[in-house]
Amino acid sequence: MKKVLVTGANGFIGTALTERLLRDGVEVRAMCRNVHNGDALKQAGAEVVGGDLMHPDVLRQHAEGCEVVFHVGAALGGTAAYQYNVSVLGTRNMAQAASDAGVGRFVHVSTISVYGTNVYGSIDEDRAQLPSRDDYYQQSKSIAEKVLRETASRTGLPITIMRPGMVYGPGSNFWTRMLYQTFSRYPVPIFGDGKGTAHPIFIDDAVDLLITLATHPAAVGEAFNCAPDPAPTWVEFLDFYARMGGNTKKMHISVELLRLFAPMINLLTRMRGEPTDMIGYIDYLTVPFVYSMRRAADKLGWRAQVSLPDGMAQAERWLKSNVPLLT
Repeated sequence: MKKVLVTGANGFIGTALTERLLRDGVEVRAMCRNVHNGDALKQAGAEVVGGDLMHPDVLRQHAEGCEVVFHVGAALGGTAAYQYNVSVLGTRNMAQAASDAGVGRFVHVSTISVYGTNVYGSIDEDRAQLPSRDDYYQQSKSIAEKVLRETASRTGLPITIMRPGMVYGPGSNFWTRMLYQTFSRYPVPIFGDGKGTAHPIFIDDAVDLLITLATHPAAVGEAFNCAPDPAPTWVEFLDFYARMGGNTKKMHISVELLRLFAPMINLLTRMRGEPTDMIGYIDYLTVPFVYSMRRAADKLGWRAQVSLPDGMAQAERWLKSNVPLLT
């Protein structure tokens, strides 16, 4: 790769991807919705451009001259209309622009959430996508994949899809910063028998797989999970953050009690316009299962390199240098 476009470049994954590409000597055009949000990327050597996924003409200009488009930009929350516009229409617009510009490969960042919350066993990439009707994020990301495949079929655009799990590490606001601040103060919850599995993947591994998808010939037309296989339990994962903050407390939570209040939470959040599938999440938190990584290993020869203890050690160094504990 000589020159690429990264959308959502100022987000957590987009920033890490841009920085890695620059270190590898790749010319990066980093697209941010607000160009001023890309000041740090500009200082690192990226060409920072402003752009909205709702403006196809601008997207075409940004894709010109690029061999690869890494489509990282997406809506992480909001109303149904907002998430549909950004994640679905935005993906269609960006893919069409990439095709019009003659881009050689379109790498799309999706999510393991497209499989929904009714999950069990070993989930490979051919598992049916069953996004919850009470989760607009799951729905929009699943529809975005369908729209992308339709666009690729119509235009001949070479595409590949990555479905990452809970991407954590230095720079992560949710899966690192927030959890550290939360569980350094409050007990680590144990849902049911504590055997429910979490699905954290270190940022460096996620970025490395993205770059592999952009260059490996066997990646074209395929989707790939990006999650730990085997997977740790939620207690094992959250315990790392608790220990970082000197907290050893745990709290057993009754699944039966959660199920009692879940329908009310579902109703209230739906009335608010941003529903939360509490019923589905309870199952998701308590069931042991894994997102299979066999396809990446078999087709690409790719395996995650950073163990959970090693990733957490790197996260801890960043946290203790940059993130204050809440008092």
